[in-house]
Amino acid sequence: MQWKKQISIAVLGVLAATALVTVACGDDDDDDDGGGGTDLTAASVDCKDLGVTAPARIKDAGKFVVASDLSYAPMEFVKEGTNTPIGADVDIANCIAEAWGVTADVQNTPFDAIIPALTSKKADVILSSMTASEERKKVVDFVEYFEAGSGILVKEGNPSKIAGVADLCGLKVAIQVGTVQIDEAEEQNAKCEGKKIETQTFEQNTDTITAVSTGRADAALMDFPVAGYGAQKVKGTEVVGEQYNTGPYGIAVRKEDGEVKTALEAAVKAMMDKGQYDTILKYWGLEAGSIK
Repeated sequence: MQWKKQISIAVLGVLAATALVTVACGDDDDDDDGGGGTDLTAASVDCKDLGVTAPARIKDAGKFVVASDLSYAPMEFVKEGTNTPIGADVDIANCIAEAWGVTADVQNTPFDAIIPALTSKKADVILSSMTASEERKKVVDFVEYFEAGSGILVKEGNPSKIAGVADLCGLKVAIQVGTVQIDEAEEQNAKCEGKKIETQTFEQNTDTITAVSTGRADAALMDFPVAGYGAQKVKGTEVVGEQYNTGPYGIAVRKEDGEVKTALEAAVKAMMDKGQYDTILKYWGLEAGSIK
């Protein structure tokens, strides 16, 4: 979402030339087959020996509290039939927690309420496909770890002949609340001649995909990797065009929480240097979003 912006990797041939991918999270149940399967659960990574130290407060608590909107597969979502968080961001959170010798406590938090959850100290960090935008940097600090753009999901066959955001004028477009795609639609509306975009907002991104598949909306805007995964999972939908407005994702921390930010920077760097970062992205088919 650019409020969470996600990028993905070209693994799904079903999606066009810039394709993307799959899903999952934190502990290892399935074969590490890289982002093409539909039953992914967690990348197999050993993070015990990254040589980093937990922030004192988190070490004393014995847990690392992470706010995440678990409706954004493949970055963060819930394993089907369970309440278990999974996804690339969940794997990253679990790896950091293991390196710090604590447990990751991933708390499902609506995206439009996720920054207040952090600033009110209900969570230690946000790890939820959040784009490190200049506007957000006024409120929180970021440790950047990924790169992503937006994508357009439509009904299979693309009946409205949408090739890019300029073609959305006069159409019904579904978007999750609190995301950067809301801003993108407003920016495009200012350029529309005649009929404007009719924006439909939903609390969860999965509902935007349903709106397209059932014909309630002509298109949905979301992060590109999420659009690709949605098209894979929801029959009768596809992604059109290429990703646009790429930007960095960041792990958000409170501005006064310098010790946590420094510890996160060290943990993310160690994951990159020692291979766990690459393993997680490969498992979810998200290599194209690497910032190494």
